[in-house]
Amino acid sequence: MIQQKHTEGCLYVVATPIGNLEDITIRAKRILSTVSVIGCESVVRTKTLLQTLRISEQDKHYILLNDACEDHATKQILATLKSAQDVVIVSDAGTPLVSDPGFQLVREAFAAGIPTVPVPGASAVMTLASVCPIPLHEYRFCGFLAKRGRKRTEQLERLSVADTPTVLFESPHRVVNTLQDMLDLDMGERQVFLGREMTKRFEEYVYTTLRELYEEFVTRTSIKGELVLVIDCSPQSQLVWSEEKLSQVLQPYLKPTQVATVLAQLTELTREEAYTRITHRTGGPTRG
Repeated sequence: MIQQKHTEGCLYVVATPIGNLEDITIRAKRILSTVSVIGCESVVRTKTLLQTLRISEQDKHYILLNDACEDHATKQILATLKSAQDVVIVSDAGTPLVSDPGFQLVREAFAAGIPTVPVPGASAVMTLASVCPIPLHEYRFCGFLAKRGRKRTEQLERLSVADTPTVLFESPHRVVNTLQDMLDLDMGERQVFLGREMTKRFEEYVYTTLRELYEEFVTRTSIKGELVLVIDCSPQSQLVWSEEKLSQVLQPYLKPTQVATVLAQLTELTREEAYTRITHRTGGPTRG
């Protein structure tokens, strides 16, 4: 068991607005105001955020934390934390680590026993889920699909047979190609819920089929803003077998008493009710 040390600085993982600045939390604003060292995906965008929130930049020190320099930034931030200074990490928008840099840092901070504290707030996934007409009691989160190659093919194939809804991100430049790939996998009639420019002035929500969404987007001269999609699970995975169909499949291989035991586990029937139905349809036990 790794215990956090109280002699180290604290790493704050702070969620920032995905669009509407009114979504900043009071706690996030306080921490951004008081902590001097900020690990960020983009220095320019983070400075703009602080200026817009009227947070003083005096004495702020920025450490670039993105995919290209994650190793170096992780070492630099860990050294800062071990010198008993607090550090904030933010992404360009939303919650860090959710398809954004920072995972390596958080993992190594925990391994070193450094206090790591989430400061929750805006999240593109939760924003869309809160108004989603597709049930999301259980779902798969894929983030961004691979741009090309075997990994992308495998991801799409898994998505096409998934037994729970899938949530993924997509860029405006690739969304039409991604929708075309899904149509090629016979997913055209699958329900999809899309959010674009969420919380911003021109936010858009669409609930339709993948085929209709493709037909809409392929005619647009331009698509702006990152997109979040919820794609419903495969209809085959939702197949519900009736008691009678199950009986027909099982009876050639099992005794009626065994079939009744299975049906009692898979349906709302009791073992006795299932046995009565089986024998009624067959005119009596046909096996032992």
